[in-house]
Amino acid sequence: MKSKGMLLLLVALVSLALYSKFPARTGTAAKVGAQAPAFALPALDGQTYTSEQFRGKPLIVNFWASWCGPCKAEAPALVRLYERYQGRVELVAVNITAKDRIESVRAFVSEHGLPFPVLLDEHAETAQAYRIVPIPTTYLLDSSGLIAYKMTGAADYAVLEKKVTALLQR
Repeated sequence: MKSKGMLLLLVALVSLALYSKFPARTGTAAKVGAQAPAFALPALDGQTYTSEQFRGKPLIVNFWASWCGPCKAEAPALVRLYERYQGRVELVAVNITAKDRIESVRAFVSEHGLPFPVLLDEHAETAQAYRIVPIPTTYLLDSSGLIAYKMTGAADYAVLEKKVTALLQR
């Protein structure tokens, strides 16, 4: 029980450190029902991806870091979801590179076999716009870019699939 309390304290401190280093900007909040903040980010594959290019299909935007234990735990669910819904739903993993190392990002992607675009938020500006505290945090956007769901913590496959199915029926 003592170690669980220490883990919760550690998560709270890391979240506080991220929040204080990258305070939320004023303006439209990234909350359910709002238009998702736009982004244009470089990716590990050398391309730049924009939120606009995904319009017309639901989009899953997952914020993570390579050192994050819950991020490691949810990676298989994201891979499985992507493989099942590829072509009908888009998925991007946004690494908060400002708090990570590119070598660690590459190792994580290789270890977990991430088949979807891995975007690099080098200055945490996109994380700030989406008000990411804690990680992982996953946003599910509808085909017009509105935020349909926000999930904090490691995403469970069954819950993700239920939300994706609902998005596809809109």
